[in-house]
Amino acid sequence: MSELARPGGEDWEQMNIDDAVVKIWLPDSLDDCLSLLSERFEQSKSDLARNGLMVHLYGRYVFEQLVANRMWKLTRRVEKELEVRYNMQGMPALDDAPRPAFIKAYGKSTRDLKVWMPRRLKDGLSKLAIESGVTLSEYMRRALAAYYLGRTLTDPLKG
Repeated sequence: MSELARPGGEDWEQMNIDDAVVKIWLPDSLDDCLSLLSERFEQSKSDLARNGLMVHLYGRYVFEQLVANRMWKLTRRVEKELEVRYNMQGMPALDDAPRPAFIKAYGKSTRDLKVWMPRRLKDGLSKLAIESGVTLSEYMRRALAAYYLGRTLTDPLKG
């Protein structure tokens, strides 16, 4: 197979520098999926999330071009898993609150994941989150659920 052409018209040189970080809260089903894939492909969960978000924003073809031209590394750094800590004191009871379709399908987001990524990727995802009317973490959670778990339970991108 011949090497793919460099993606034209844009400066991709800074896409291998992870100068931004986002903390995403994940439902158990998505975290379990990332854990299993992490073991199978020998990549961290953060690597898998970053790669999935890159494909989500720029498409598989650009992603593969960047990988082939060594402008995007599939594996970056090994991170320690963060211990989940939260305080429910003073929080309203969730039992009576209406449950959005995403929570009904995937469960509450109780596991956190720190994802290091290029600033350009974070900025692009932030724009999409604003257009969708959700927080960046919520948008990323939904994009990753669609990418790794599919859209058969419910469409995570629609809410």
